[in-house]
Amino acid sequence: MLQNIRRFSFCLIAVATVSGLSGCLKQKQAAAPVMQKPHVTVSKAVYGAYTEHFSFPARVEAVESVTLKTRVSGFLKERLFEEGDIVKKGQLLFTIEREPFEARVAEAEANLAKAKADAKNSQLNFNRALELRKTGNISQSTVDTREAESTVAKAAVLQAEAALNIAKLDLDYTNVKAPFTGKIGLAAFSSGEYLPANTVLAQIVSFNPINAIFSVSEQELLSMQKAGVFNNNGNLSVSLIMADSSVYRYSGQINFTDVVVNDGTDTIKLRAVFPNPEKQLVSGQFVSLLMEYEAPTEKIIIPQEALMSSVASKYVYVIDSQNKVVNKPVQVGVEQGKNIVVLNGLEAGELVIREGLQKVRPGQEVVIDMPAPAKPVENTAPATVESIDDIEG
Repeated sequence: MLQNIRRFSFCLIAVATVSGLSGCLKQKQAAAPVMQKPHVTVSKAVYGAYTEHFSFPARVEAVESVTLKTRVSGFLKERLFEEGDIVKKGQLLFTIEREPFEARVAEAEANLAKAKADAKNSQLNFNRALELRKTGNISQSTVDTREAESTVAKAAVLQAEAALNIAKLDLDYTNVKAPFTGKIGLAAFSSGEYLPANTVLAQIVSFNPINAIFSVSEQELLSMQKAGVFNNNGNLSVSLIMADSSVYRYSGQINFTDVVVNDGTDTIKLRAVFPNPEKQLVSGQFVSLLMEYEAPTEKIIIPQEALMSSVASKYVYVIDSQNKVVNKPVQVGVEQGKNIVVLNGLEAGELVIREGLQKVRPGQEVVIDMPAPAKPVENTAPATVESIDDIEG
C-alpha cells in the first residue's frame, strides 16, 4: 500500500513539472518578436524629355600644318616676318644668300651653250661624212664615228639642260615662302647663321577652319550608329566644351571616320571641323566634344538615388505585384537634375525603391511608404500601404 502511494505521488510531481515547462515555453513564444517587413519609399518610373548626346575628350588640330625647312645649304640672309604673324600663301618668309647659287646658274648656262655648240659642230661633221660617202671619198667606219660623235654631243646638251634646271631650282630654294595662309610660330634662327640643308626654320599652321580629333570605343561607335549620328540628318549638334567649361560659340560637323580600328586601344578615330575666325582654338589644345540631338525624345526618368552599381552593371530595385523586391539591370543615360535617364531595362509605371535600399534584398516582401506631399498638411506622417494597388496612379 505504501509503495502504491509513493508511485502515485511521483506521477503527480512529474505531471506538474511538465505542465510548468509547457507554460514557460508558451510564455517565451508569446514574448518572441514578430519579424517586421522592411519599409521602403518608392518612385514611379515616368517618361521625360531626353536629349541623346555623346561626349568625348578631343584634341584640336590644324587642318594644314607644315614645318618649314631649308632645301639648300647657305647663310640665312633675311627673316621677313614677325613671329606669330598671319602670313599669306606665297609670302616670302626667309632668304638664303643667293650669290653662290646665281653663279652656279650662270655656270650651268655657259655649259649648256658650249654643249649646244659642240652638238651643232658634230652634226655638221656627220652631214659632211654622209655626202663624202656618196662619192666614195670616205670610209663607212668614218661615217659611223661621226654619227656616234653627234649622238654623244646631243646627249651632252640634255645633260647640261638638266644641270641648269637643278641650278635654277636651288636658286629658287633660297627664297622660303609660305605654302598656305596661316599663323607662323617662332623662328629657329637669326640672320647670318649658316644653315645646312633640311634645317628647321619655323612652323606654320592654318587656323580657320580647324579640326577636333577624338577617339571612340567600338561599343560607343555602335551606339552612335544606332542613334543616327552618321546619317547627316541635320538634327545633330556638334559643339566644343572649353577648359573653363564654357561652350565654344561655333558649332561643327563630323567630316571623317577612320577606316580601321586601332588594335592597340580598340578605338576608332573621328574628326569634326569647326569655324575658327577669331583664332580662339589653338592647334594642340585639349577640349571636350559634345554631340547631341537638337530635338529631345521621350525616355524613362528615375531619381538618381534609386540607381545602384556593381562591378558588372548598374541596376535598380523594383516592387512587383506581390510587393516583393526584384533586381533589374538598367542602361542609363545623362543626368537630368536630381533624376537620371534610363535607356533600357525599365518600363513606365514601374515602382523603383529610392529609400530603404540598404534594408532589402531581392525576393523580400516589403511595405511601401508613400513620400510626404509637397504641400504642408495637418498630418505629415507618411501613409503606409500593404499593396501596390493602394498607390494612386
